[in-house]
Amino acid sequence: MAGRRIVVVGSGITGLAAAHRLLSDHPELDLLVLEAGTAPGGRIRTSPFAGLPVDEAADAFLVRVPWALDLCSELGLADELVAPHARTASVWLDGALRPLPSPNVLGIPLDPTSVSDGILPPEALERLSGDGRPDIALPDGDLSVGQVVRPCVGDAVFERLVDALLGGVNAGRADDLSCGVMAPQLLAAARRPEGLLAALRSAQEGVDPSAPVFNAHPSGMGHLVNTLAENLGDRLRLRSTVTGLGRTDAGWLVGTAKGVEVADAVVLAVPAFVAADLLAPIEAEAADHLAQVPHASVSLAAFAYRRSDLEVPGDQSGFLVPRDAGLLLTACSYAGSKWAHLDTGDRVLLRLSAGRIDDSRHTEMDGDALERALARDLATTIGVEAPPAAARISRWPRSLPQFSPGHADRMAAIDSRLAEVAPGLVVTGAFRHGVGIPACIRSGIEAAAAVAGHVA
Repeated sequence: MAGRRIVVVGSGITGLAAAHRLLSDHPELDLLVLEAGTAPGGRIRTSPFAGLPVDEAADAFLVRVPWALDLCSELGLADELVAPHARTASVWLDGALRPLPSPNVLGIPLDPTSVSDGILPPEALERLSGDGRPDIALPDGDLSVGQVVRPCVGDAVFERLVDALLGGVNAGRADDLSCGVMAPQLLAAARRPEGLLAALRSAQEGVDPSAPVFNAHPSGMGHLVNTLAENLGDRLRLRSTVTGLGRTDAGWLVGTAKGVEVADAVVLAVPAFVAADLLAPIEAEAADHLAQVPHASVSLAAFAYRRSDLEVPGDQSGFLVPRDAGLLLTACSYAGSKWAHLDTGDRVLLRLSAGRIDDSRHTEMDGDALERALARDLATTIGVEAPPAAARISRWPRSLPQFSPGHADRMAAIDSRLAEVAPGLVVTGAFRHGVGIPACIRSGIEAAAAVAGHVA
């Protein structure tokens, strides 16, 4: 592969993971990463707040899938990772915070006796005592999370727990989200002859309940992207917006304001709507599929309270707010309780989120108005009346792609079409396998393998 050139467009975690894989496996490659912004990382960003490194978006990654943990091991970061100190959470239901049942799988309680009063009606609890066989035959193919969960355990479990958790994480509606992408374990379990609940319980028998579900870095998740960026050195070029793509006999042409880069292969590791614009002159049908991926905008806030004004449970990580609660707030993380490295002693640190695919009120508020609105919701939920001693608002417009049923098939069709009409061009990003850090890393690794195979 010596002398072959690959250009990666985008230095979010997906693009950085692709570049890392290419550089590690094929150091002889001529590699260039083009980033439109002033810093790498995309939606992963850590900055000082209240004297601490506080993430402005994702603050951790799942460890029960391999991609992020494996990458941290390769980078020599694995021994520095930390697990949450507090592992239980609550959900705001009917005007009170109620503990999430444990054990649960994506909000589905596996033991009905663990469900506290006020969470579910008696008929839902009775159904949780069964095996979770669907009351109607599930259609073939990919289904929405709602199409899987409702027939197996009922509407109450779905609306009060599953949608609050899964819909909240993705700022979407779980009735509209692909189960194959967002919760493949639920889709597989629901198709088991023994029933959804029976299959989930069986799978949990081999899981150590004390094993951490998440890991983080005490310097913030920005440390991961900064390490990847540092390893790239001058192969990473910032402030380099890609304005167009083209092909000649010499290879791919990647246009920027500073000139044209020639490459044997290109990885577009950018949001779906950005990829759609770049692809449109090359392959209109693939571009149209990408342009139709909806995206939710979210805002995340960090609040620091004096401990004399607010105490939160030291054994809880925070709470979720279902969509029908009527609040702007969608989730609250007790950051100092959740992570020992964010426990300041004299301050109580909270991380708050607002915004869903069908709730854009936060985008119409300036920073002060959004801060006041979130503070009012905190007064409603946890009773704090004092204003925060410090606050920070982080805006993430069009940041969370929504995965409707059939999404994986549409992505496969795009790959197939590009392999036919645009060999050497791969599109990837958070819109492919999911918005979590491991899913994005997986997407980058797969893209790296695809372009490496092309130039081999």
